[in-house]
Amino acid sequence: MPRLHIDLKKIEHNARLVSELIEPFGLRLVVVTKACLGDGRVAAAMLSGAVTAGHGVADSRLESIKRVRRRLPGLGEGEVELLRPPLEAASLVPDLVYFVTSAGQAEALLAKRPDKHCRMSLCLQVDTGDGREGVPAGQAAAEAKKITELDGAHFMGIATNLACADPSVPLKEALLLFCSAIAEVRDSTIVSAGGSGLLKLLLELPAGEAASLFGPLTELRCGEAILLGRIPAGEKPELFLPGAHRDAFILEATILEIFNKGGRRQALVDVGVQDIGGGSLAPLQEGIKPVSATSDYLVVALEGTAGVGHLSFIPDYYALLGAMTSPFVDKIYKGKMV
Repeated sequence: MPRLHIDLKKIEHNARLVSELIEPFGLRLVVVTKACLGDGRVAAAMLSGAVTAGHGVADSRLESIKRVRRRLPGLGEGEVELLRPPLEAASLVPDLVYFVTSAGQAEALLAKRPDKHCRMSLCLQVDTGDGREGVPAGQAAAEAKKITELDGAHFMGIATNLACADPSVPLKEALLLFCSAIAEVRDSTIVSAGGSGLLKLLLELPAGEAASLFGPLTELRCGEAILLGRIPAGEKPELFLPGAHRDAFILEATILEIFNKGGRRQALVDVGVQDIGGGSLAPLQEGIKPVSATSDYLVVALEGTAGVGHLSFIPDYYALLGAMTSPFVDKIYKGKMV
């Protein structure tokens, strides 16, 4: 059975690096637990590294939110954000900030409240070029006004997601577009931007220019840079957070067979698409090269004498998501347990 080794101390270390990077800009860190299926121990490690004033947790799945809160019952109102909420999530009204994409979606959620006297905290998602979700930036002010007028709505502010579905979107231009929407939407307690790709701007821009771009924000949502030390930027070579651990998660798989096939020495290991989804694996050992994956197996080419017993890999973001989701991958934790 494949094993995913999870080093909680390394995750905490990475979170601290991100937190220290954004602290000079007055941003609070909201850790995103989507790739770890809302794992409470991982979420606790992420939050342990947050040195900014205030913190939060965000996820897009209701079950993952419940899992985080079971492990961390002390998270209070406004500290848990549900991205793209399903209608059944309205039962959690008192505790969450709901990220909605329209007044229509907000109205549908409000109608499902079990307690009609309870107000629902709502944050409007704005599309700034990523093309995945959110009201177009030019319509944000009008949509926000509609939400504020809904009975039972507590309008919290606006949010955006940058360069996730489309990594080619220029980050600076997208953030400038979001800033224009911020200026038109009044009374925003939360001004939230994600995700890890924004760290690229903080690392590369002069301090004054970065302060101007990030000044209107109140928080940064971040997952990948904390979990994997990687800054997604749609570029090769890959960008990594300076000083971060890249091996907080290591996927260990067992070699099932080794033969010479097709003119090369290759191994079959017990991890497949059902365990890593559409993600990729970077071998830790020399002389190992993944060749192909089927539903339940991975074929790797071996050089020299490489390949005895087990092979270890660092998963990318999507492979991590798959491994955390797969019931066929054993999770082994190292470090502080909360």
